[in-house]
Amino acid sequence: MASTVVSDSERDVDPRRGRPCEPRSVRVAALIAFLAAGAALGVMWLVSPQARASVGLDLLLWAGVVTVASVWPVGESEGNPYLALDLPVLLACAFVAGPFAAGLVAIVASTTRQELRGRMALSRCVWNHSQVALSVMAAGLVFGALGGDPMEWPRMLVASEAALAADAVVNYLCVAMIYALGSERGLWSVVRTLHVGTPRYFAMFYAGLGLVAALMATLYAYVGAISLLVFVVPMLLARETLRQTLAASGAKRDLASRREALRRVDQRIAEERADERSRIAAALHDDVLQRVFDVTVRAHVVKECYRRGQLLELEEAVPALVAASGRLADELRDVIHGLRRSRVGHAGLVDTLSLLVAHLHDQSGINIVADLEPCVRVSPQAELLVYLVAREALVNASRHSEADTIWVSLQRAGSGVELRILDNGVGFDPSERRDRHFGLELMDERVASAGGTLRVESSPGNGALIVACFSATSLGE
Repeated sequence: MASTVVSDSERDVDPRRGRPCEPRSVRVAALIAFLAAGAALGVMWLVSPQARASVGLDLLLWAGVVTVASVWPVGESEGNPYLALDLPVLLACAFVAGPFAAGLVAIVASTTRQELRGRMALSRCVWNHSQVALSVMAAGLVFGALGGDPMEWPRMLVASEAALAADAVVNYLCVAMIYALGSERGLWSVVRTLHVGTPRYFAMFYAGLGLVAALMATLYAYVGAISLLVFVVPMLLARETLRQTLAASGAKRDLASRREALRRVDQRIAEERADERSRIAAALHDDVLQRVFDVTVRAHVVKECYRRGQLLELEEAVPALVAASGRLADELRDVIHGLRRSRVGHAGLVDTLSLLVAHLHDQSGINIVADLEPCVRVSPQAELLVYLVAREALVNASRHSEADTIWVSLQRAGSGVELRILDNGVGFDPSERRDRHFGLELMDERVASAGGTLRVESSPGNGALIVACFSATSLGE
């Protein structure tokens, strides 16, 4: 497992060398790891005759195979840890030639494509080489302590899996620590991401690398250095298996994300239909129902006059009933015309937004300050679009921001309209995966469909500001 962070920002690039820079904590950690690896190699060279005897031309062949495996990783992506398939080769080298030889090969040959292209900071290069060397030396020491012998099975298998576990512990801790230092994330949160595909499958695959290393070591013990060329075959198979697993895992995540997006779209449609019904109901209740009540009362008056035979009073009651019926018809005609004219309802955009603000305040208890310019007039289609964007932003803020106050503003901006929603809540990171902020994506698509622009400004702990700008062209003026 190798860790690499590639930065594209200018402030993270050394202008003199053209390489990315690393924080001081990363540079210090890299120096400590290099000194530790060098000290371990030096001690083994001094106290172990086997270490001195292991140095020979065969190590050049081992180094060549390790280099090929290192520059051909799986799951490589910018700014994330990935898996390099040099692990079984290095383990096999440790099983055959000992921890010193494997550590020496690792510190020399365990490289990356970013390193070869000059896109990795020097401190990160030093760290990668050093931590891989420390990991494989730990594996070699455990293998030797358990009496592992490539010629003796099944003891060989037990020792190789124990050695793999030792390598994994050192490697994972080193990678998680350096990546946490470089990204300011928690150590445990990084450890949980150090797998390719699902954790269960990756654990099985990783355990299989110990078996592959044991087979490589045994083949080398029987055949000799020429067997190093055969090592390419299991590496090819392992890489293709892991690549297919990674692709399937990505497809599964995409499918789950799309299903969730469809579910949210259905929920939004249901909410918008309910909101539309509420607007129609409000128009009927506020304007039409009173006229209906007036007609009903006057009809009862006429009925009572007939029942009592008060024909003289009918001369006043009947015209009043006819007039009330006319007013009812006029009111219904106005409501229908208003619904046709404005897609947000009879009340229009500003008044409908005011009703929404009042409803969300009653529902959530959050103080919502509205500054809605009464003279804002747009086309019916644009009214609906502006309302839906405002509604999405206000609902998301009231549900998720944990804010005390939300400010909403609708103002003329030149020949267009500007909608602003600001809250003093917990904020979020807009650069995170879009499927975590489906509401933002929905608003962005709606605004973009009308030729407008959407700006989102937020960071954890600092609230959020959403600004939607619509030009005169997008408003249909």
